[in-house]
Amino acid sequence: MTSAESVITEFAGSATLAEPPSAPTDMALCGYCDLVQRLPLLNAGEKACCQRCGHHLDAKHEQPVLRPVLYAGAALFMLLLANLFPFVSMYAAGNSNEMNFFDTSSVLFKQHHQWLAILIWLFIQAIPATCMAAVIYLKLGLIYPLPALTWVARLLYMLKPWSMVDIFLMGLIISFVKLVADADISLGLSFWAFCLFCLLHLRAFQVIDRRELWSKIAPYPELPFALRPGRTGLRQQVKLCQVCTALVPLSQNQCSRCNTKVRLRQPASIQNTIALLLAATLLYIPANLLPIMRTVSFGETVDSTIISGLLLMWRDGAYPVAIIILVASVIVPVAKIVIMFWLCYLTRLPIYRRQRYSTQVYKLVDWVGRWSMVDVLVVAIMAALVRFDLIMSVYPGIGALVFAAVVILTMLAAVSFDPRLLWDPLTEQKEVHFDATT
Repeated sequence: MTSAESVITEFAGSATLAEPPSAPTDMALCGYCDLVQRLPLLNAGEKACCQRCGHHLDAKHEQPVLRPVLYAGAALFMLLLANLFPFVSMYAAGNSNEMNFFDTSSVLFKQHHQWLAILIWLFIQAIPATCMAAVIYLKLGLIYPLPALTWVARLLYMLKPWSMVDIFLMGLIISFVKLVADADISLGLSFWAFCLFCLLHLRAFQVIDRRELWSKIAPYPELPFALRPGRTGLRQQVKLCQVCTALVPLSQNQCSRCNTKVRLRQPASIQNTIALLLAATLLYIPANLLPIMRTVSFGETVDSTIISGLLLMWRDGAYPVAIIILVASVIVPVAKIVIMFWLCYLTRLPIYRRQRYSTQVYKLVDWVGRWSMVDVLVVAIMAALVRFDLIMSVYPGIGALVFAAVVILTMLAAVSFDPRLLWDPLTEQKEVHFDATT
């Protein structure tokens, strides 16, 4: 018996000898390693994590209805203020320009960069506002009978990774560092409202938990058989609904709580992940060769790529900003692509040759990958702020859209990868493949 298998067997054996079969309401199936385990009784402010891979399973919050509604409502109000007043003003060479929050996308649209404008608007306005409205709707739906709660809950967690207001705030800081040496920057009321929106938006997500939310939206579906903690879901003929966290019998194709089609594993997970990674790799080359930003000053045009902009910031002495750009735009995309290829390769090895920390590596690259969008947001901010006609104006280059495509493809690759394959023995993966294709 291998070392990895012995650890699993020991944990399973201790659990099954001491614990009788348990009802599904106090059981959880880890979505990262497929281990069934009993959830402890939680006090307010506590959370439960998987004993094998550390994945978050459940949490209990104080005032679970009131606090998310207050945070989300305050966040939407701050977003409204961020769009009503001047955001940032810039003074250079006797000229001034005022930027509103909505200009980050509207200016790009006027400059005939429609696709980039739509992406920016979705990431920093539409999706964050929709998420906050969904939080309010769901929590009020626990008090008043509101329709389509399951659909709204599915939408909320589908959109959550694509809300990038925190990345936009980092892009603002980088842009200010770039411009402060040549111009005076004045922060308007909307800028501070946006900062508060970022904090409230983050806090609203922190005080809600998916399992807790779904347990109040719809009753937990009963299983026709009992489960034992310490064994995998595959060995107990049960699978996890990734939308509402319900446990579904292997013979059942659809979740009875949220009506989502449930697969034992994501169909063609490795093939889809590799295809998306190859597409990102091919686009990453032109993304670094094509200009990401074009500066027109006194009739002279200067094109900047990601690397040339990084070197310029380093020569100007802005070392912290240069390091941030290096990490976010160069190291992170390359590292994510390489690591995702490595994780796909690990799933084809015997389980004793897979590093036990591979799940943590996957969770890290899944979280950090979205931060590569900071360079694209910096270009949008510069294009909206630096508009002095012939004196100096900034325009996005085609490289910005290509690099945005690289970031989106790597994020989709992380979503399509099923981390449970890292814990499945190869014999079980054959059963998984059969189930996914039938």
